[in-house]
Amino acid sequence: MRVLALGAHPDDIELLCAGTLAHYAGQGARVTVAIFTDGALGSGAPTPAGTAALREAEARRAADVLGAELVWLGLPDGFLYDTRETRTRTVDVLRRARPDIVFAHHPDDQAASRLAAAARLLARESALATGHPATTAVPPLFYLDTLAATHGAPDLWVDITTTMDVKEAMLTEHLSQNAARRARKGSDFVDLARQQAARRGRQADVRYAEAFSCAPAHPATTAADLTPPGITVPYRLASASTSTSASVPRGRDAPGRGRGAAAR
Repeated sequence: MRVLALGAHPDDIELLCAGTLAHYAGQGARVTVAIFTDGALGSGAPTPAGTAALREAEARRAADVLGAELVWLGLPDGFLYDTRETRTRTVDVLRRARPDIVFAHHPDDQAASRLAAAARLLARESALATGHPATTAVPPLFYLDTLAATHGAPDLWVDITTTMDVKEAMLTEHLSQNAARRARKGSDFVDLARQQAARRGRQADVRYAEAFSCAPAHPATTAADLTPPGITVPYRLASASTSTSASVPRGRDAPGRGRGAAAR
């Protein structure tokens, strides 16, 4: 089982789907986190180059919490566009990861979402040469929530109550961003993630949840694609009144070093 999550910036994946990824990692799936931009415009070191290096180091530590592979594309922060070059590089990420499931930004987040949607189709076209061989299938694509849940009703929620500590541990590794947000707002990204997970959790009648939408374009994604044979992810459809998949047992060991790192 292979899972790929594509994020525009360092910490996007942690904020929007780390709890769900922890369910997969905890059941032995190979998880790859790919980050498009270098985060150089974020707060941190005195120079953009220094900030980019700092944020890459933070992203690698966060991926280690999950036991995930990090693919760092290092594109300029604030200037991510859907170009031929960027599409080709995204295709190569999919070919390298060869995922059974892809998580990527909601279409409201524009370029990163379009790149993922295009690349999952292009990755199987052998006429397009990249550093890795073409894939043989088009993986299902799930769109992430947006920050502050601004895109409206999701198609489904994943219960991350038992994996919230892993999500928080990953976010804690982004020291520069947490410090900058505390200086601006008096709270950090761990607090923000907890608030959003609680809000989505209330909608799904659980303590903490992450929200997703199914990609409608051919081949369309369905909620059942979250749980291929041998994988259990506790999700609830927006149209359902009860959970459509059995919950991961309480007390399940977290992947990586998540539980230890979460104790702050």
